[in-house]
Amino acid sequence: MGTWMATIRFPDGTERYARYSTVVAALVSDLYMTFHVEHHRAEPTGEPLPTFPDRPRAPNDELIPVVVSYEPDGDRWHAVYCPRQCRVLGPTVSHHSWSIQGRNDLARGTMDGLRHLSQLRERALCGVPVADTPLPYRTFVSWAEPDEEQPGGRDLFAEWNSPDLCRECLLRSLDQRE
Repeated sequence: MGTWMATIRFPDGTERYARYSTVVAALVSDLYMTFHVEHHRAEPTGEPLPTFPDRPRAPNDELIPVVVSYEPDGDRWHAVYCPRQCRVLGPTVSHHSWSIQGRNDLARGTMDGLRHLSQLRERALCGVPVADTPLPYRTFVSWAEPDEEQPGGRDLFAEWNSPDLCRECLLRSLDQRE
């Protein structure tokens, strides 16, 4: 399996490290405090930090937005970290921004005015009613030829702190299987 080091950057400047698999394009380990470089390749080192996945998830306002980047490309995506469970909730998959757009519309809530993810055009992933007209947010071209370059996917997790985006819909999108 091709693994590289991933760096998880917190808003306060703290960095943690994990293993990233190029085979599944995802984080495949818990977090580590340190890393070492051997033969020009960085690798998390020491014991993994403890996680508590059986603990209840922290409320949405306590989840911490983080940025995940991985070697050797330096590609990156946004995710959220749960301080109660001491782990990245997700997305742990680097192409989640693409799959979320392929599965969901983005629509305004009819009662709360928030932007929600929706598959059925009547209800958001979180259950609230949404408007019939989807908002523009898809940045890929489904009809493009395979050899044409596709524009980058819009990473809604980068907008985690936006006051008009439903965080619960984003968290529920993590349960949608690839």
